[in-house]
Parts: sequence; structure tokens; C-alpha cells
Amino acid sequence: MFSYLFGSSADGPSLPTIREGHKTVDVIIDHERLQVDVDVLAEVSGLFLQVQSTDAKECPLLDFPGGLERFRSIVCYLIDRDVLNVAEETVLDLLEATWLLECPSLLEGVMQSSFVLSLSSRRRAEILEHLLPYTAASSPADSEHAIETSGVGTSAQNDLGSWNEGLSHPQESVPVSFSCKQFLRLFHFETLMWQCTEKAALTLASQLDGGDFVLGPRLATGSLRVCSELLRLRRLREEESGFVSSAMQPVSALWKNLMDKPLRAKVAWDSHFFALRCMRRRLASAAPSEVLQKQAAMAGEFKEDEEVHDDLPADLVETAQDSTLLVFRELMAYVDTERLSPNWSALLVRVLLLLSRSGVGAGSPGEGVSRARDIFKRTFAENELMQKLASDPAPVPPAWLVDVVAHPSASNALLRVLCRYRQLEAEELSDIIEHVLLAEFLNWDHCHLILASELMNEILGACMDAGKKANSGAHVHTTQMGPERRCPDHWAGQHCLWRLEYLGRRLFHVSFLFQQGFLPHSFSSSSSSGSDSRKLLRKMAPEDDVCSPQPQVVEVTGSCLWDEGLLTIDLLRRTMMEGRAMLDKPILHYGRHVIMRHLWLTLTHLQVNNTDHKQPSSASQVAKNSYCEIGKLKILWDLACWPLCEDAGLVRQALEYLKGTYRDLCRPNGVWSAEHEEDLFQMFLAIDLSLLPIQVLHSPWIPAQVQSVRLFVQQQPADQFLQELQQEVSRAMEHLKSVNFQCSKFTNKLNAVEHRTLTNIGQINDASAALEEYQRKRARKEPKEP
Repeated sequence: MFSYLFGSSADGPSLPTIREGHKTVDVIIDHERLQVDVDVLAEVSGLFLQVQSTDAKECPLLDFPGGLERFRSIVCYLIDRDVLNVAEETVLDLLEATWLLECPSLLEGVMQSSFVLSLSSRRRAEILEHLLPYTAASSPADSEHAIETSGVGTSAQNDLGSWNEGLSHPQESVPVSFSCKQFLRLFHFETLMWQCTEKAALTLASQLDGGDFVLGPRLATGSLRVCSELLRLRRLREEESGFVSSAMQPVSALWKNLMDKPLRAKVAWDSHFFALRCMRRRLASAAPSEVLQKQAAMAGEFKEDEEVHDDLPADLVETAQDSTLLVFRELMAYVDTERLSPNWSALLVRVLLLLSRSGVGAGSPGEGVSRARDIFKRTFAENELMQKLASDPAPVPPAWLVDVVAHPSASNALLRVLCRYRQLEAEELSDIIEHVLLAEFLNWDHCHLILASELMNEILGACMDAGKKANSGAHVHTTQMGPERRCPDHWAGQHCLWRLEYLGRRLFHVSFLFQQGFLPHSFSSSSSSGSDSRKLLRKMAPEDDVCSPQPQVVEVTGSCLWDEGLLTIDLLRRTMMEGRAMLDKPILHYGRHVIMRHLWLTLTHLQVNNTDHKQPSSASQVAKNSYCEIGKLKILWDLACWPLCEDAGLVRQALEYLKGTYRDLCRPNGVWSAEHEEDLFQMFLAIDLSLLPIQVLHSPWIPAQVQSVRLFVQQQPADQFLQELQQEVSRAMEHLKSVNFQCSKFTNKLNAVEHRTLTNIGQINDASAALEEYQRKRARKEPKEP
């Protein structure tokens, strides 16, 4: 009868009597049964509280630490408060049973026992290493992490799962109030459990000696909260330790090795690597399954030491969720940003910015942002993940690209940021364009990647459309592209829209050359500024040589911002003035293309309108719906600076348009006047007709004066050659005259010399005659020898 009520009659303490009316359950351990009072144990154990809410009659606990006898002693302690046998061989089993039974009072009894209180520092470190995995398993924020990384926690979880599978049938017709009460009681047990577990771990850590408090893989198995507290305790211990204690630490460690158990920890880290290891374990537990398959689990302290010194895998960085990163707030104070590897740098920048935005960081928000910006600036050039972080819709502000503007990858990052311009607010986009792109990036050569992109064409269209939206106040702007306007609907506020229009005008001037005048063209990532304008000059097409008496109309193909009316000719004035000072760049060439496209497009639209209205109301309306007015055309002609044009195709287009204008001017009921004709003659003379074949001028709509001027122009080279020849002849005559003058001077000098020579010869002859006469006289006077 006794064995039926209280289990087998094995040696050991007898179980308390089961109270009448209380629920009982048979606990099965190693194929042995033990009947216990569930209602009493439910007051102190979360496990039996769950069993109480079911109709189960059995509770299998496979591989219970210490077997049935250990469980019997635990039950006696929990109910009758018998002395708990905590000794060298039972302490680890009791700690594991504490977590398995989810019993905070049992853990408190173990920690307050005389055995634990009398442990040496080395033995406390060993107990701490066994207790830390339970803190990760019991902490609500780290339960998944403990399952992935703790072998003990996995075993215990399997044990719980085994009996839960057999006790998964709750009692039927349970009142709602009772279920809520049971849930709150269970939640209370779970909360007490992880609080007591963390308190016990921190108590043991605070009682360790400085030489035994080794931050390594064995202490990195706890929850993030406990790991943060361990780091704090370690820092306090280092600050409190003096010179004498530091100097005597090797001697103390040697003495402990002789008298006590050696330390189990083989690897020692500083606070920086310990914090990184704790973060890495948390990231690995929260990573998707496909990422975990790529990351093989490492066993052994030395392998973990190698792993902590290696960089973080890129997969873990890219798959990390914000909710996972926010729990690192307490560990960030122990990370040395100067020693971070590239992938760790990218991850911690995200962490710092998330903490600063959520306001849960350890320091002030500004300090976290400044720290993150310093990491970003230092590692952007060599860090691919950091470059992606700057362009993704992630926490890095676009203004930080100013710090790394010298690196070419900064333009690619800014380009990817601008790709989201339709999702950005108007003020945010304006700040990026004005303070980042125009103020900083414009001075660097790699900025052409942005200015020459198709995205810049779209952004400019949106900015100019914002100006139209501000001026008209309309919500729908119908263009050739359809009813959808380029300006997003959430861009509101006239001051913001006008600012966007102003910035659009600035973008137009700086990107006009790179966008090839914003005319239809194929976009390429390798677009350049076109330093050699001759490459852009079009060869004369075969139709340029055909004689066409009547004016021809050029058909406009493609579509661009000019066709939609978002860009106006007034924007060209400043650009064309700059083009006259930079003739080595094809700015004027693109500007002339824009002007001619505008003229032909306007003419085509007017002709379509005239076709729709077959009978105009008056001659003035007919004149109005034809070519451009002379006054406006004269302004556009001066703006195009035609005398500098070397493109035969453009010159031919200009000539055809002037032919049509002259025809409309001279027709009946036209708007002819002497002033208009004079202006038209000047426009004819502004284009270089010598670039075109003579057959093009065979038209009645080219004034005779233009033909005469062309003849004079053709004659001008011969006249100039004749004039140069005459100048050469004149210079030769002058040269001959000077030569003749020099020759005459030389002749006179020679004559004078000849005269002096003859005089000298006469004098020499006279002297010779006198000398001979003297010798004869002397010879007569001298006596002859005998």
C-alpha cells in the first residue's frame, strides 16, 4: 500500500503524504514511477503548474539528472523544506533540475547552501560556466538563442517536449477566468525563473577573483543581459585593481594552480572581442535557416577564438533584422570601433543609428550618430557592405556621403539613393540635391555618373513639374506622356515646390552637356562630357545635296522634356552664354539642336491645328499659325550663335526654316515689312552657306541678296589671296629698293677706294723714280776701286 501511494520503496527520504482531494500524477524516471501531489508542487514549480491544467495521469521525465532519488529529495525539499543535499557530486544535477522543473525556490536553495557559499573562486567559475547557458534558455529575449547554441538547453528542451507530447490534452470545459489565472501564474514562474537564474550567475561572477574572471568562450554562453553585466563587472574589477594586485596576480594564479583546480578556460578575450562574440551568437540564432546552413557550427574554445578574430560573414549582416540589432544596445559601450573588421563596421553602423533613432542607446543620441558617422567615413572606401548600406533604404543619411565624396563609389551610392526620389519627401530631396549633389559632388570628376544618367533626366522633369504644380495649383497635369504627372502627389507646399523648381534650373545648367541638351538619346553609364566636339558633328546626309525649291519640313522624332513643355527656351540663355566661352565643348551644338527642335515641333503642331480647322477665320490667323514670328525668331537666331556652327546638317535645317519663313513673309496678306526683311536677311547671312552644296541655294525663297553675299563670300578667299599677293609684291619691291640702295652705296665706296688706290699707285711710282735717281747720283759720286 505504501509503495502504491508513494512509489517504490527504494532507500531515501520518504515523500510527504498526499493531501486528500489533491490531484496526483505518476512521474516516470528511468522506468520507475513516483506518485506526487501536483496541487502542492504547482505552487513552486512551473512544470507541475502546466501538468495541473491537464488531465494527464503520467508525467515522463526522461534522463532526469540524478535519477529518481534526486527527484525524491527535491520534492521533499520543496514541500517539507527538508535539508537539500548540495555537494560536489550533486550541485550540477540540481542546477539542471532547477531549470527542468522551472523552480525558482530550488535555485535559491542551491545558491544559499553552505556548499556553494564555501566554494573557492576557481570552483565558482566552474559553476558559473554551467549556469550561464540556463540564463540564455530562460531569458525571454534569448530562448531561441539558447536552443541553437547550448547543448544543455537542447537536451532539456527535448525532455520537456517528450512529456508535453503526452500531456497536450487540456481539461475540457475550463472556465475562461481559470485559464487566464493559470496563464498569469505560469508567466510569473517564467519571469521569476530567468530573474533568479541571472541573479545567481551575477552573484557568482561578482565573487570571482581577478585572475579567475576570464572573459572567453565559456562565459559567452549566457543571455545578452548577463553578458553585458559580466562586461560591466569586469570593467569595474579592472578599474579597482591597483598596481600591487596586478603585479601579484601571476603569483596568485600559480599558487591556485598548485592548491586548487586549474582554470577550465583556455582562451582569454578583452571586452571588445567578448562583446563581438556575444553579438555573433545572437545573430546566428536569429538568422534564416538557409544562412545557418552555410555557417558551420564551431566546437572548441580555440576554434571559437579563431572565429571571433575573423570578420563577420556577409550573409549574417545582410539578413540581420532591426529587432535583433536593437538588443545590442548594452554591448555597444564595450566595442572598440577602431578594431572593427569591414563587415562588423557595417553592422554596427546600423546598430548605432537604430539605437539613436529609438532613443534607447547607452549614451546620448548625438554621440551614437557621431560614432557611426566616424566608422562610415573611415571604412566606406574599402567596405562593400558599407557602400550598400549608404544606398539602401537603410539608416545611413545621404548627407554622410559628403564625408566620402572623394571616392568614386560615393557617386554610385548617391545615384542609388536618388533612385528613390519618388518616395522621398520634397524637402528631403531638395536637401540632397542642394547640399550633397550640387554643393559637394559637382566638383569631382566621377560626378558625371550621376549627371549623365537617365535618372537625372527624370528628376529634372519632376522638379520642373513641381514648379508648374506650384504655379497652377492643379493636381493633375496632362502632357504627352499621359495624365500621370512627373511630380509625385505627396510633394506639397508651395515653398517646397518652388525650391524644387529652383534646384531643377540649377540641375539643368550643370547637366546640360552630360545629358546632350536633354534631347532624345541613348543613356550609357560611360557617358562623358565630350571634350572633342568634332566627334559630334554630323556628316551631310544624301538629301542635303538635293535641290529643293520649296521649303522642307523636318520631322521631329522621339520625345523629351522639351516636347512636354517642362523645359523652356528661356533656360538656354545662361547655358548658351557659357558655351560661347567654352568652344572646345559642344554646348552650342546641343543648344542649336534644341532651338531647331523647338521650331520644327511648334511648326508641326500648328500645321496639325490648321488641318483640324480647314478654314481659318482671317489672314492674320493664317500668318499666326505658321512659322515663328520674325522678332522671336531673331532672338532665337542670335541665341544659337550660328556663325560658329560647323554642322552642315544643322545649317541645312536652318536654311530650310528660313526659306519657309521668307515664303510666309512674301505671300499675299503676309506681315511683310522692311524691318522684318532686314532681320531675315541678317539671319540668312548668319549661317555659313559655304558648308552646303550650290544646288541647295536653287530656290526662289532664298533672297538674291543672299546669293550675292554667297558669291562675295566665295570670292573672298581669292580677293584675300590677291591682297596677300599684292602685299607680298609690295614687300618685295621695298626689299629690292633697299637692296639697290645698298648696292649704290657699295658702288660709291668702291669708286672712292679705286680713286685712292690710283693715287697711291702714282705716289708709289714717283717715290720709286726718286729713289732710282738718288741711287744713280750716289753711284756717280763714289770713286772706283783700283
